[in-house]
Amino acid sequence: MGLPRGHLFWLLLLLAAACSGILFTLYSSAVGPYPGPRSGARNATSSRAFFGRKASNAGTRKSPHCRHSLYLAIQKHPHFRALFELSTPVLLSGGLFTQELWDRLSQHKAPYGWQGLSRQAINSTLSLLNGSESSELFTASGKPPSTCIRCAVVGNGGILNGSRQGLNIDAHDYVFRLNGAVIKGFEKDVGTKTSFYGFTVNTMKNSLISYWNLGFTSVPQGQDLRYIFIPSDIRDYVMLRSAILGVPVPEGPDKGDSPARTARPAAGPVPFPSPRSPTCPTTARAALSTSSMGPRPQTYFGPEASARKFKLLHPDFISYLRERFLKSKLINTNFGNLYMPSTGALMLLTALHTCDQVSAYGFITSNYWKFSDHYFERIKKPLIFYVNHDLSLEATLWKNLHKAGILQLYQR
Repeated sequence: MGLPRGHLFWLLLLLAAACSGILFTLYSSAVGPYPGPRSGARNATSSRAFFGRKASNAGTRKSPHCRHSLYLAIQKHPHFRALFELSTPVLLSGGLFTQELWDRLSQHKAPYGWQGLSRQAINSTLSLLNGSESSELFTASGKPPSTCIRCAVVGNGGILNGSRQGLNIDAHDYVFRLNGAVIKGFEKDVGTKTSFYGFTVNTMKNSLISYWNLGFTSVPQGQDLRYIFIPSDIRDYVMLRSAILGVPVPEGPDKGDSPARTARPAAGPVPFPSPRSPTCPTTARAALSTSSMGPRPQTYFGPEASARKFKLLHPDFISYLRERFLKSKLINTNFGNLYMPSTGALMLLTALHTCDQVSAYGFITSNYWKFSDHYFERIKKPLIFYVNHDLSLEATLWKNLHKAGILQLYQR
């Protein structure tokens, strides 16, 4: 039976509308909405909200095709998803220095700010970090061909002695080392590759003094190696400026370029006031030997040193790491003004905010007591817990990140 002409008209109209809806749906599915931050993306809005209008994305997480990216593991973990803000500015460069930044960071002491520090010294240093390489950890010319940026961060823990992890470490695209990074004689355990060397001037000099007889006779050097300064004091800014310009340090405890001069000893770690915590041997030797540590910066970083070789951690980044990941109970004690995350922690968390995959070697584990303090020590020495770092808190963090699949922590 046929339909009345009026009814047929409305039926055809409904069919046309339905077809239009189907076509629109198919088009929308084909084009798709903007997928949001990928493995290499940063949320600029949240960065500005937390760090101010001039905050910059200093990370270079590069690959949208990395199947096992730590970014994906973070998104699957409710606790760490709330902690990680991957838009956080990692590095500080000259383009970020403004009156607004100076006013804000002047309210906080180093390494979290510039309170009590010379504006002229800060500004003159940052003005030299004005190239694109100063704001990016991995430069275009240094990008590896792989689909993921794979990074190894090598601490100096005794767990590496006899580990035979050298080849595994060197297989990564980038290798971070820090402080007394002894390589000669331990190549099978720690590898030979160094892409980044992280330090404060204090830890660098104390390492040269304390571990000279154990093989750390110079800071790692190389054409493709980059140095990451941790701004724990004004001396880091002053040393960085002199290193870029290739001139002697003009002021402070590092003044001069004569190895034989008499210098004020650098401050070292402060132990818990306990009979079981003797004075740090690094500090004791530093008091006797710092007089020999006053050469030109080229002695540390090589004659080819220039601005492109140096990176500077942003005080905001260090503050963010402390507040989000390593907010120790020590902050609320009489030693609170001494506390900061360890050099190793800062380098490992830097890698976790810039690389696609991160492996940690030589970091504290739950069975730390089985191993010597450092892998290069000839006689086993126990790990001592000092009040300027919270190694127990750091150990818990590494363990939890490993369990969440965000970090690969070497354990034995």
